[in-house]
Amino acid sequence: MKNSGKMLLILIPVALVVVGGVAFVLLRSRHHSKPPEKEYALALNELTVNLADKDRPHHLGASVTLQIKGLDPEKSAPECEAQIRDAVLMVMSQHKYDELLSTEGKQGLKDAIAIAVSKVIADHKLRVADVLFTAFLMD
Repeated sequence: MKNSGKMLLILIPVALVVVGGVAFVLLRSRHHSKPPEKEYALALNELTVNLADKDRPHHLGASVTLQIKGLDPEKSAPECEAQIRDAVLMVMSQHKYDELLSTEGKQGLKDAIAIAVSKVIADHKLRVADVLFTAFLMD
C-alpha cells in the first residue's frame, strides 16, 4: 500500500499538469485563430475581345462573375476592379475560337482567369474561389 500511495501522489500532479497543458493549448489556439474568410461576388459584365485566331477574326463576348474570398473582399475587390477587368480581358484574348468550343476549353479559360486574377488581388490577401460565366457568346 505504501508504494501505491506514493505512486498516486506522483501521478495526480503529473495528470493535472498534462490536462492543464492540453487545456491551455486548446484555449490559446481558439483565441489566436484566423478570422473567417468572407466571400464576395464581383460581376464583370459585357467583356468583349478579339480572339487569337489568325486565319479569321473571331470575337468573344462574356459576362463573368468572380467568387472572391478573403478577409475583406467586399471592400478590397471593387478597389482593384480595373486591374481585374484588364487581367480577364488579357486572358480571354489569348484563346482561340476552336479551343473555346469544348467544355474543356471553357474550363481552361476559367482556370487561366482564376490564376491571373489571383495574382492581381494577392496583395489584398484575396483569392479567386470560382469563376462563373453568366454569358458566353462567340462569333
